[in-house]
Amino acid sequence: MRQDTLKRQTYNRILEEIVNKKYPVDYILKEKELAEKFGISKAPVREALIELSMENIVKSIPRAGYRIVHFTEKDISEATDLRLMLELPVLDTIINAISRETLRELKTQEEKVSNSKINTLVPLDTWWNDNIGFHVALNAVAGNNLLTSTLETVLHRLWRAVAQLFWSGDPQDYFKYEPNTHVSLISAIEAKDSKKARAILFDDILSIRELFTYQPAHRKAFKMREGSE
Repeated sequence: MRQDTLKRQTYNRILEEIVNKKYPVDYILKEKELAEKFGISKAPVREALIELSMENIVKSIPRAGYRIVHFTEKDISEATDLRLMLELPVLDTIINAISRETLRELKTQEEKVSNSKINTLVPLDTWWNDNIGFHVALNAVAGNNLLTSTLETVLHRLWRAVAQLFWSGDPQDYFKYEPNTHVSLISAIEAKDSKKARAILFDDILSIRELFTYQPAHRKAFKMREGSE
């Protein structure tokens, strides 16, 4: 197996275990322990931890290991602000550049996802992976690979924060969210309605910060009301 492939698999496995709360917040991850646990050498573990450290999911502690980072409201707010700077300015470029084929592919996928989630309690990881895939694919239409790569990193970082705040393990605590936002955004883009598309995208990006703002003190997940207030 190629080293970069093993590193990516190790990265994904560590991230998945962090997100699913296999370790408590502030837990110190150690290369040797993870290598023995996964049955691999320390090199891909070290590379995966370095990448996670660059994304601020863990923090390197000299002579100790890598501490799992606790995300705060400030972290979520900063990530949200960065998303606004990454996604909104290129929206007009996307509207002008997007092909009929890409629109059709995005619409088909989002309609399928939305139909499967109406009146359904959806696992948080399914919801966020759908969000990442949609926003990255849409942003990629602008043709700036560095921009899209940065956005994907921000979205992965937000996923860690969202999971930390809302994942309880109880199906009744999963999000139930209005499922048509992305479909509406695609329709606005297809109609070349820049103003409407910008408003939809703006609200969609802010929704994560708003969810955190209204989160009860006990941090149990809640269900979003369908529609807007």
